[in-house]
Amino acid sequence: MRRFLILIAPLVLLACSRPPSQSDPADAAPSATAEVAAHTKPRTAAEGDAPAVQAIDVDPLFAAVAAEAELPAGMLNAYVMALLNRDRKAVDAAWTFPPSDARRADDAALRQLTDVRSLRLTSELPIARDGHQPPQLLEVPVQIRAVTAEGTFRFGGWYRVQPSSDGRAWQIQSAQLRPTLD
Repeated sequence: MRRFLILIAPLVLLACSRPPSQSDPADAAPSATAEVAAHTKPRTAAEGDAPAVQAIDVDPLFAAVAAEAELPAGMLNAYVMALLNRDRKAVDAAWTFPPSDARRADDAALRQLTDVRSLRLTSELPIARDGHQPPQLLEVPVQIRAVTAEGTFRFGGWYRVQPSSDGRAWQIQSAQLRPTLD
């Protein structure tokens, strides 16, 4: 018990001590930090707070990849744009294991559309499909509307995404798209 009191005494003394105050604040010269603070604009969290503070803003659902990585919905939008533009390299880069034959791909119905005039992908909040924390497999429900010369086609389903091997981005692991009626 005495040892405990001996350890607490220095803590109490340090906690109660404060720096000496200036005798007259008007006589004191402004410090360099006060001058710098007066000439700079206030920073927001997005402009450069400590990394530990920024890390708090990361949704635990997306913590399996780097904080600056694109969200799964944004990655899927970029993927659909690459499909629309027939950019095979970007399309294959979006997949963990790209399908060798577009006719046998998980989203073959979307890949085989021709003369596409407009394409709209609407995604919902991803659902964790594994027991890991943070989740390593997310299922993103999607609705796709494609307008072609032949008419309007609608698809419903999901894309499953997982972190890339380097952990910097999401990649498509699998997909399931089914035609839907209006």
